[in-house]
Amino acid sequence: MNPQLTVYKASAGSGKTFTLAKEYMTLVIENPLSYRTILAVTFTNKATEEMKTRILSQLYGISRRLPQSTDYLRQIQAALPHLSEEQIVKNAGMALSLLIHNYNYFRVETIDTFFQSVLRNLARELDLTANLRIGLNDDQVEQQAVDELIESLETTNRLLFWIMEYIKENIADDKNWNVIGQIKAFGKNIFKDYYKENAERLSECLEQEGFFKAFTSKMRKMRQEAIEHFNQIAATFFDALEENGLTVEDFSYGKTGVCGYFLKLRNGKYDDQDVLTMRVAKALEDERNWMKKSAAKPGNPVYDLVSSVLFQLLHYAEENRPKLLRIYKSTDLTMRHMNQLRLLSSIDSKVREMNQDANRFLLSDTQTLLNSLIQDSDSPFIFEKIGTQLEHVMIDEFQDTSTIQWKNFKVLLEETMSRENAGNLIVGDVKQSIYRWRSGDWRLLNNINNEFKDTQHRIDIKNLATNYRSDRNIIEFNNAFFTTAVGKECEALNDNIPSEVQQLRSAYADVEQQVPAQKTANGLVRIQLLSTTDSSEESLDGNERMMQLTLNTVNELREKGIDFSKMAILVRNNKTIQAIADYFQSHCDYPLVSDEAFRLDASQAVNILVTALHYLIYPDDEIAKATIEKFAATYQEAAESAKLLYEQREQFQQMPLYDLAERLFNHFHLGEIEDMKQQSAYVCAFYDQLSNYLIDNSSDITNFLKEWENNIHKKSIHSDVVNGIRLISIHKSKGLEFDNVIMPFCDWQLEMRNTIWCSPQEAPYNELPLVPVDFNAKKMVGSIYENDYAHEHLQNTVDNLNLLYVAFTRAGRNLFVYGKRGNATRRSKIIEESLADVANKLGTATYEGDGSDIKTDNILFEYGMLDVPSESQKGAPSTDKSLNVFSAPSKDFSIEISINPSLPTFRQSNKSRDFIKGDDEEEQQKFYIKMGTVLHNLFSTIHTKDDVEEALRQLELDGVLYDENVSKERIENMIRKRFNSAQVSEWFSDKWEIFNECSILSMENGKMVEHRPDRVMRNKEEMIVVDFKFGKPKDEYHTQVRQYMDLLEAMGNKNVKGYLWFVYPNKIVDVK
Repeated sequence: MNPQLTVYKASAGSGKTFTLAKEYMTLVIENPLSYRTILAVTFTNKATEEMKTRILSQLYGISRRLPQSTDYLRQIQAALPHLSEEQIVKNAGMALSLLIHNYNYFRVETIDTFFQSVLRNLARELDLTANLRIGLNDDQVEQQAVDELIESLETTNRLLFWIMEYIKENIADDKNWNVIGQIKAFGKNIFKDYYKENAERLSECLEQEGFFKAFTSKMRKMRQEAIEHFNQIAATFFDALEENGLTVEDFSYGKTGVCGYFLKLRNGKYDDQDVLTMRVAKALEDERNWMKKSAAKPGNPVYDLVSSVLFQLLHYAEENRPKLLRIYKSTDLTMRHMNQLRLLSSIDSKVREMNQDANRFLLSDTQTLLNSLIQDSDSPFIFEKIGTQLEHVMIDEFQDTSTIQWKNFKVLLEETMSRENAGNLIVGDVKQSIYRWRSGDWRLLNNINNEFKDTQHRIDIKNLATNYRSDRNIIEFNNAFFTTAVGKECEALNDNIPSEVQQLRSAYADVEQQVPAQKTANGLVRIQLLSTTDSSEESLDGNERMMQLTLNTVNELREKGIDFSKMAILVRNNKTIQAIADYFQSHCDYPLVSDEAFRLDASQAVNILVTALHYLIYPDDEIAKATIEKFAATYQEAAESAKLLYEQREQFQQMPLYDLAERLFNHFHLGEIEDMKQQSAYVCAFYDQLSNYLIDNSSDITNFLKEWENNIHKKSIHSDVVNGIRLISIHKSKGLEFDNVIMPFCDWQLEMRNTIWCSPQEAPYNELPLVPVDFNAKKMVGSIYENDYAHEHLQNTVDNLNLLYVAFTRAGRNLFVYGKRGNATRRSKIIEESLADVANKLGTATYEGDGSDIKTDNILFEYGMLDVPSESQKGAPSTDKSLNVFSAPSKDFSIEISINPSLPTFRQSNKSRDFIKGDDEEEQQKFYIKMGTVLHNLFSTIHTKDDVEEALRQLELDGVLYDENVSKERIENMIRKRFNSAQVSEWFSDKWEIFNECSILSMENGKMVEHRPDRVMRNKEEMIVVDFKFGKPKDEYHTQVRQYMDLLEAMGNKNVKGYLWFVYPNKIVDVK
C-alpha cells in the first residue's frame, strides 16, 4: 500500500528539484488529466518559475526522446512499470499540451499566491469585497497609520495622554523626547505571528480600567524595593567602616578587593560578572582573606570587624543577591516597552481602518484570518472554494514554513491524505532553514512524524543522501566539519536546555552525505582566519586585509584560466556586497554581477528623471539643480536644462504624472544619448513601477517621491546575464550552485539585539499575558525570562549554523573561506575550534596556527588541490538545450524608447460643432455611449450581485460617476432591473467560478491572437460564455461568441454554451 505522505529530507545537492519535478511528472504521465487536481507550492516566485520550466521542458524532452530527459524517463519508467515506454512518451506529450492550454490550472505557485486565491474565494464569508487589493508593504502602512494617529490627536484623547506619559518617562531617564520614531519601529510588531495570536488577549488586558496603572505601579515598586535592599546592604557595610574608623584602603587590594563588592552594589551593579570576582570568592571562603596576613589576628580592628560583622554581611548579601537581582532584572525587562505596548492596539486598529477605506488587505494578515476561520470548522470547505478538488499536494522548501502556515495547510493535507493512493509530498532540509525572520520554523520538518499521530495516516520519510553537486573533497570536508561543529555547539548548549539541544542533534543527524562512486578526489577547501591585528609592514586594517585576500583569490583562479562566470563571492549581508564592489572597482577591472547592481537607482537615466521631479517641487534645492546642469553639460553640451525646467515649472506640474515622466524623458533626450539608450531596460522598469503606483495612488509628485525613497528605488530589473563574478548574499544563494565559492568576512556577529515576545509564567508578571523583551544575555540570564533567552539563543545558534551550511554547500569544485579570528560571539570562533578535529578526521589536510596568539597569528587550513576544469570540460556547451524549446538560451535585444514629443493638433469637425451646439440626438447618443461604457466596466468587475455596491463606490472614487446623468443611484436602479431576469440573476449568483475579461490565446496564420470574452462562468456541469452588448444586434456578434465557444471546447471544456446579452432591452440571445 502506498504511503499517503512521502517526506523527502533532501540535503544540499542531493537532487531535491529533480525529485519534486519527477514526482509531479509521474502523476501527470500516469493520468494526463490529473494536473487539475495537483497543487505544488514553493516559497519564492523564482522557485516557482524554475519548477514550472523544469516540468514543461522535461515533459517536452520525454515526448521528443531528447537525451537530456533520459534520467527522468528512466525514473518514471521505474515508478510506472505498468506503462510501456511508448505510452509514457505519448502521455508526456498529452500532459504537456494540456498544461500549456490550461495554464491557469498548472498550479505550481508560491504559498502566498495559493492562500490569496483561497482568500479571494472566501471574500463573502469573510465580509471582504471580491475586488480587494492585496497590500505587500506592511511597514509603509504602519508608519502612515502612526502619522495619521498623531495628526488626529485631540486634547481629550487618551492616546495623547499615553504618549505624553511616554515622553515624560524618556525625559526622566535622560532619553530622547521625540518618541515617534520609536513608536513606528516598535509598531511593526503588529505584523508578527506571535503578537497576532495573542493580540486579542493582550488588548483585553490592557484596556481594563486601571490595569495599566496598577500593573506598572506594582512593577516599579518591586524594582525600587530590590534597589533599596541592595543599597541597604551597601550602606550597612560603609556605616560599619565609619563607626570603627576604617576605610576601604585598610583592606586587601582596597577598591579592587572584597570592598569593591559593596562599592558596586552602591553604584547599581548587581550582576555576577560585576561583583563576583576571584578576590570576593576567596573572601567568602575565609575571613582572613579580607586583609593582609600580618593583620589577620584577633585584636586587629579590621580582623575584629570582619569576623564579627562584615563576613556575615557578605554571606547574607550573596544569599539574597540572586533573588533581588532576579526581581530587579525581571521588572526592568517587563517595564521596558510598556508605554509602547499599550499603543500597539491603537496602531493595529488604525491600520485595519486604513485598509478598509482603501479596499486593501495586507498579505501578512492572510494566514491569521484563514486560521481563525479554519479553527471554527470541522470540514475543509474553505479549500473547496478554490474551485477544484485537490487530490495531490506537494510542498517544497518545507523547512521555511511558519507554524500558522502549517496549521492552515495541514487541514488541506489531511483531507487529501484521506483518499487512497493520495501521493502527497513534502520536500525540505532542516539544515537549510535560514528564514526564521520570516517566521519559518525548522522544527516542523524536524518533528514531522509527530504531526500525524493518527495511525491511519501513513507517512514515509526518505533521506536523499547522495551529493551530486560537489567534488569529493568538498563533500568530505563538509561531512567532517559539520559533524564536529554540531557536536561542539551542542556541548556548549546542553547545560541549559537539553531537550531542545536534542532537536539540533536530530536536525544534523543526516549531515554526512554519500559521494557518488565515479567522483575522484578533486576539489580544494581553503580556510584562512586572520589575526586581529596586522603585523606586516603594510599594517592594513581588518577589512582591507579581507578585501585583499578576496581579490588575490580571484587573481589565482584567473591565472588558472577559470572564467569569471564560474566564481561567486558569498557574504552575510548586503552592506558587505557594496563594500566589495567598491574595492574591486578601485583595484581591478573585473566584471561583477549582483542583484544590487540592477537596482533602479543604479541607473543614471532613471536618477535624472527622479531628480527632475524633485526639482519641480523643490526649485531651491541647489544639489538637484547642480545635478541636472551637470547632466546637461555632459550629455547635451548645454547647462540650461534646470533653467528651462524652472521656467516651465507650472506647466509641468499641471501634467498627469505619467505624462510628465514621458515629457522629461524627451526633455533630457534620453532616447538619443548613447549611454542612456543602453539603460533603456531600467527606464522601462521605472515606467512600469510608476504605472503600478498610479493604479492605487494619485498623481501627486511629492507622494511619489516618498514612495521612491521608501521602496521603488530598491526594485531591480531581471537579468540572466552572469558574465562576471557573482556577488551575492548567503540568503539569495540558497538553491544555487557555483564552481568556485569565495566567502570573505566569515566572522559576523552571531546575535543581534532585538525584541522577542515572552509569556511570563510567574506571578505577578503573568498578569500581562504577553511581554516584549529586549534580547540581551546579560539582562535576561538570572531573570524570569532566562528560559526564553535560552530558547532564542538556541534558535540563533541553529540560524547561524544553517547559514554556514548553505554557504559551504554552494561550492561545486573549490571553496575559499576567509574571516577574522574572534571570540565566542563571532562566527569564526566555531570554525577555529573545529578545524583541528576536522584535519585529524580527513588525514591529508594541512592545518597551521593551532593554539597561536589571536592578536598576531593567522590560521590556515587546506584540504585537496585546486580543481580546474580540463579543456574538454570547458568546451562548447551541450546542444541538448537548443533542441528543447523550453530551455533554449535567451537572446539579448536592445530596447529603444520613442515618445511623441508633443500632443497632436486636432481640427474641429462639423459633427463636433453640431454636438457643441447641443444637438439632442447627439446628446442622447453621448449618454448611451457613456452609460454603456460604465455598465460594461461594472459587469466585467463584479462576480456576484452582492459586489455591485462596492464596485459602484469604487467607480465614484475613481471619478467615473460624477454627474447626475450617470449617477450611482441611476446605474444601481438600472442594474437591479436587469437582475429581475431569472437567467441574468443566475449568471451573477455565487454558484459559478468566474473569469472576467480573461485572455484566450490562439495561433491563426502563424500569429498569436488574443481573444477577450466579457464573462466566462463554469461549474461542474457546464461552461457559459457571455458577451455584453449595448448597441443594435449584428451578425458578427454571433460569429465572435461562436469563436469563443470553439476555443473553450478545444481547451478540453465540455458542454460549452454561449449567449449575447443586449443590456438596454435586457434581451438574451442563445448562440448556436
